Amino acid sequence: MNSSDSERFEQLYRRIWGALNRQDDPDLSQHERQLLHHIAPGTPLTWLATHLGLPKSTTSVMVKALAARGFVERARDPDDERRLALRLTAKGQEVVAKDTVLRPGDLTAALAEVAPDVRAAMLEGLRQLAEAAER
Repeated sequence: MNSSDSERFEQLYRRIWGALNRQDDPDLSQHERQLLHHIAPGTPLTWLATHLGLPKSTTSVMVKALAARGFVERARDPDDERRLALRLTAKGQEVVAKDTVLRPGDLTAALAEVAPDVRAAMLEGLRQLAEAAER
């Protein structure tokens, strides 16, 4: 294995991402969608900001906007009034459950154009790559 394999993979990954990337929708930007995916019941605002690598002020503005649109609920932590705890509303949970990074229909159509044996080998290779990356 050499670095050209890594470079080739990255080039191909960028092409696939560019062709199938799900754009922002009118209700949520990609940053807002990402933020929603990181909220579990009681998630502290400060943890969320740190985890996403955002300033606390930016995260606070985003959370307030999401709360105003009914995706998130904010409440003071009963054990520590200084801490703001977050949780998804039913609307927020529905968005996260249905969310996808790529456009599923276009991905299905693109995969259908790949020969079945090549598609199976490619998916198996990606599974192995994902497992290696997670180790």
